[in-house]
Amino acid sequence: MPRIAALPVSYETQMVVEVVKRKIYPYSLVPGGAEDVRQAKIAMADPSIKAQYAGINLAQLKQVKLTSNLSGYVSYRWGDKIFWTRKALTLRAGETVFTDGTHIVRGRCLNCYSAMPMLPVRPNEPTAAVFDTPAEMPVTVYSFPKLPVMAPEFPIPPGELTPTVPVIPAVVGSTIGKVGGGRFWFPILPIIPIIPPIHHQPSHSPSSPNSPFPPPVIPVPVVVPEPSYAWILAVGFLAAALADRFRRRRSI
Repeated sequence: MPRIAALPVSYETQMVVEVVKRKIYPYSLVPGGAEDVRQAKIAMADPSIKAQYAGINLAQLKQVKLTSNLSGYVSYRWGDKIFWTRKALTLRAGETVFTDGTHIVRGRCLNCYSAMPMLPVRPNEPTAAVFDTPAEMPVTVYSFPKLPVMAPEFPIPPGELTPTVPVIPAVVGSTIGKVGGGRFWFPILPIIPIIPPIHHQPSHSPSSPNSPFPPPVIPVPVVVPEPSYAWILAVGFLAAALADRFRRRRSI
């Protein structure tokens, strides 16, 4: 069973723009938090907040979900400064956090968690209800998938990319090569006359009439007559006539 040749496939990169809504929690160190470990590492490496994650081993960072409630203190952003809560807050079971095995960072805002009170604190701080009330903000998401596209096959015009065989002119009536119909052909080779080189003798300019040097000898140019191709045509016609006569005798 003959195999069907597969069509060539190329891949074209296209940009897909999608507007989604993301929960933004107030007083977040990183608005929107991080959805995976890669985003968390990139955000924690930001020079403006890198000091807040100085003790975290990013190489051991993992993404987990809390299996039970966790009570403690969290950091938060107030303007361009970072503070800690004076009152303990509760991290609910099911919340996503990032941890290196020792430290814990909330996934929704990348605010740090501590089981012990931390400094600095503010005398007036947001309530737990405010910390847990997010606002949905539209976020533009860009993706660049590589979609397969069937590559079209274009016919190759003859004479451009297709190799061609040079055509050799032929004359009927020779025994050099045989073609269909019992006839023969031979290539016509041009006859190029050979012109002998002209040797020039060094010329001497006499300084006076009594110069000891003989006058220069100017060679007479040799004129070679152009060869005639009439005899070649006559021989060709004669050979064609003889070949046709020979072919008729064989057919009788």
